[in-house]
Amino acid sequence: MLYALQPKSEEIDVGKEVHPFARGRGDAIVFDPNILKTTAGAAPDAATGDDAPPPPTVLPGSPPPPDEPAPDIGELYVRHRTLLMHIGSRKFRIPESEAESLIQEVFLSFMTTTTKISNIKSWLVAAMCNASRHYWRVQGRTESLPENFDDHTDPVSDDVAEDIARVITMQQALDYLQPRCRETLHLHYYEGLSANEVARAQDTTSRYAEKLIHNCLKRVREIYFSITAVKR
Repeated sequence: MLYALQPKSEEIDVGKEVHPFARGRGDAIVFDPNILKTTAGAAPDAATGDDAPPPPTVLPGSPPPPDEPAPDIGELYVRHRTLLMHIGSRKFRIPESEAESLIQEVFLSFMTTTTKISNIKSWLVAAMCNASRHYWRVQGRTESLPENFDDHTDPVSDDVAEDIARVITMQQALDYLQPRCRETLHLHYYEGLSANEVARAQDTTSRYAEKLIHNCLKRVREIYFSITAVKR
């Protein structure tokens, strides 16, 4: 607690305005430290009105940087061609003529892309790798013909004539059978019915259907061999 002594000869005029920091105690004015502390902390904010400092001047934002000029395609091609050719022909083992075509496609894609590219070299390398993988995926679905393919025939077609002759002969042999026997063989061998199913289809017993299948097959064999037998 701070005290400010006043001379006794002077009397305190109660009509005067007393300092807000002071309280009268006899002939002394007592300054309350709590009020001093609170008011001292708020003192810097007391400047208002005309005495307040002007607000800081806000400078307008800086203009955006000008657009970068488009890179020269010819210069980029000369600079990165060797690297891209190495990727295609050495890493992916693509023939150089094909790798050159892939490089052309990569640069065409680079010129037509609308995506902003921050690292041109990395973009070109990634594009070349993707183009090389796509090349081998396409090649995997095709197979080149040998140079002397004219001298080769399709192995499947070698027996076509014999197969046609065999089908015609078999059809001729079936025509010699009785209708019931021909129907039995058709149900069993072409439609895949069992002997029991053939019996139900022909309204007979399973034992008779089995015997009928055996006899009809034996008969058609005899007819087939008689047709194909070489007569001397």
